Amino acid sequence: MSITPPSVDVPRRILDPDALLQPHRLQSLPASRISAGRSLLEKMQRERWTFERVALDIDERAEGEALYRVNAGDGRVFDFVVFSFEPSMEGRTGRITGVNWDMMGALIEGPTTPEDRAQTRAELPKLYAGRAVPGTLTWARSNRSFRAFDHAAEALAEGRQPDTRALWEVGYLMRNTGLDGNGTFLTRSFLTLDAEHPLRLPLHAQLLSAYIMREFAADLVETMARHRSADAVPLDRELRRMIGIGNGSALGLLFFVNTHPMLIGTWLEQRQTLLAEATLLPLAAGASDAEAYLTLLERAADFARVDPYVYARFEDPVDVARDLDRVVARLRELLDTGTTSGAELLTEFDGAICDEAWELAAANLLELLPYERVSAAIEGGIRAEQFVCEPTMPLVELRGILDRDYRWALETDMERPGAREYVWYKSADAEEPRRGPASEVDGGRNWALDLPGDVQRVDAALRERREEPATTVGELLREHPELRAAIERIQSLRGYRYHSPHMNMLADDFVPVSIVRFMNSAVHGLLRTVDEGDDRNVLGLIYLGAPTAADLNEGLEIETRYPQMPRAAEAQTMIGAGR
Repeated sequence: MSITPPSVDVPRRILDPDALLQPHRLQSLPASRISAGRSLLEKMQRERWTFERVALDIDERAEGEALYRVNAGDGRVFDFVVFSFEPSMEGRTGRITGVNWDMMGALIEGPTTPEDRAQTRAELPKLYAGRAVPGTLTWARSNRSFRAFDHAAEALAEGRQPDTRALWEVGYLMRNTGLDGNGTFLTRSFLTLDAEHPLRLPLHAQLLSAYIMREFAADLVETMARHRSADAVPLDRELRRMIGIGNGSALGLLFFVNTHPMLIGTWLEQRQTLLAEATLLPLAAGASDAEAYLTLLERAADFARVDPYVYARFEDPVDVARDLDRVVARLRELLDTGTTSGAELLTEFDGAICDEAWELAAANLLELLPYERVSAAIEGGIRAEQFVCEPTMPLVELRGILDRDYRWALETDMERPGAREYVWYKSADAEEPRRGPASEVDGGRNWALDLPGDVQRVDAALRERREEPATTVGELLREHPELRAAIERIQSLRGYRYHSPHMNMLADDFVPVSIVRFMNSAVHGLLRTVDEGDDRNVLGLIYLGAPTAADLNEGLEIETRYPQMPRAAEAQTMIGAGR
């Protein structure tokens, strides 16, 4: 029996940008340990953050206020101020153009004063015309899932727990309709946060807000039940864990990826580097790491197997579960014959199982790395995102960057029928990105990032000067000023291997939800990220199955990854998927 794993290289698809950055591949990357939601949760657990509900004063119409206080590990305090409203169907929408929400809130560096909270209450409903008080990190909004929320409130008022299976299928009591920060509405930019700030990493402030919104949703349903009956019971803690915050994302995330290539490139570099390290760790029969990895794969398969949703562009969860079962069975066989590694396992299944199952098998290897290694990697994140033109760069160097990093763009056929089928514009009604056939949208600004076209235009200009290799970028721009933005981007991103998806977003075969799902699943850490079949919207659940605030306060160590429906669940009154 061997005592060391076989010498197997890291699978090519983990580190090769040309393999990783295909949209269909990015959409298959799952939530993992370094997703924003998971990395924040692990940080809160390790540093013993505590949560306090300072105040909750909400009447029988759901009108009122609440205040939650977070004591971070370094002694800093954050207040999450909540303003609750009676639900109204008038002006109710998940878009920024809405005028009514069931809840609005703000995460503020605290402790806050009554004046801070009063000013926040006055400014929040104004949205774009509003101005956050100093120290505000996020503004947040959410609406109830009427069916799930009302069902839960009615059951608790009657002295019983809600139908577990029904809540499992819906997955949330309230749905996020906006988590805005990083400078929006004069919130603090994460680039201004000092090196010791507990929420200095991108998206951590937004995910902390979502976590507390989840707490508020459960508190609110209990409060409404008590208003209905003095005999009301609280929500069982196991059900509290099971319930997440609903989320719907659309094409704005595609433009986030386009405009934050340094952030995306840094995050993917961190992820793939850690993953490559994890694939080389030895896995031996009976060893704790191997057993933990097997258990996670089994939980992931079980979680996929009972997913109640129908997916359009993404893999069927039943197929994902079946392929994960194959991975588990093969891993047991390899362990029976000696020591193996994730690299050996993944290499064997490359191309033999669906992408989502392969990526889940890979991502769960991250769980075997020491916390200190993971924390050190993600702490070294992006601190600036400015493009800078370098006019003295020789054109021969610019040529080398194109040949090394943009071969895919140079090889994209932008003259084929359908290559420029669409244009992108901003909807006047919803103030959101939209795409439409180029033949039907006459004039106006095309908001798309035409990266293949930009690269090919720079390439053509360089070919015109191929006899002048000593010429500089500045001289080229004097003749072609229209290329400045493209060249700035190319120059500024030359140190990033994973900065831009390899996509032509103008093409007839481009699937926008691939990028939306990548952001929601891989970057944010959402579960059950399902598309609606319109190639535009992706739904998901934030902190589904995560520990509650009470769990964190008590320091409980419970397994919440790939949550399972409580076994006592019985299908009673099916209320449907209230998404």
